[in-house]
Amino acid sequence: MDKLIIEAAINEQSSKEDNPHVPYSAEECAEDALRCAAAGAAIIHFHARDPRTGALLHPGTETYATAMRLIREERPDLLVYPTYVMEGDPFAHVEALAADPTVQLRCATIDPGTMNFSRFDPATGAIRGDKPFVVTHSDAARFFDLCKRHGILYGVVVREPGHVRTTVAYHRAGIIGGPLLFRLNLADEMLFGLPPSPEAVHAYMGLVPDDIEKNWMAYTYGPSHWAMNRYAVTTGAHVRTGLGDNPVAVDGATPTNEELVRRVVALAEEAGREVASPADAMALLSSPR
Repeated sequence: MDKLIIEAAINEQSSKEDNPHVPYSAEECAEDALRCAAAGAAIIHFHARDPRTGALLHPGTETYATAMRLIREERPDLLVYPTYVMEGDPFAHVEALAADPTVQLRCATIDPGTMNFSRFDPATGAIRGDKPFVVTHSDAARFFDLCKRHGILYGVVVREPGHVRTTVAYHRAGIIGGPLLFRLNLADEMLFGLPPSPEAVHAYMGLVPDDIEKNWMAYTYGPSHWAMNRYAVTTGAHVRTGLGDNPVAVDGATPTNEELVRRVVALAEEAGREVASPADAMALLSSPR
């Protein structure tokens, strides 16, 4: 088996009201990232947030840069990447961070296609949320060109089967190379994609032809998070965890990001699997062509 890549999604859109350990400011994000790295994370993902209100910053370039510079002072090897925005130019801040020699962005991710963020509330019978998420082929082409020009490594987020088929088409067209890392975003309560299960993983990964080198990462919202993490660890895949995805535990506890990373490391130790360093993770991520 490959060494286990652990990615920590430390804040996303989670709030301090849900969990006081969710970091907002650049300084909080840097400190939290370094704690997660010491615990075993090779990749850190975070969103730029207002330090007082927690509101998302679009695009938040300087907040990202400040946090990444602070991280680089202690862990220049750590892989850290931002989100991208659906307002205006989605990748302007990614380009700026990659071009800044004091930041040196080295990895990023893309969601290749369309889906709708919404959930069904069984208590009320209501569907909550109606936010289409759209990444066009031209958006993706610009992203992959950016990666090629700056030597940025990338993974692909999958929320619908069509995202896998699109990625395979990009590979066949020579737009991207391999090996491919699919972040399989499965969710218990959301209405997109297939619900979390080993069968869902098989369905998604079964869409990738055998001649394309690939692996997947468990990226699970909801109560199935730890069952899917264990499945990933024991089958040679990788794991994403963090308060950005699940700020509150099933039992109502409010852990820290470091505690979540250490729990994944414990799963790896049980399985007799070595945890990947940032350098190991770089070798397993897709290489731009």
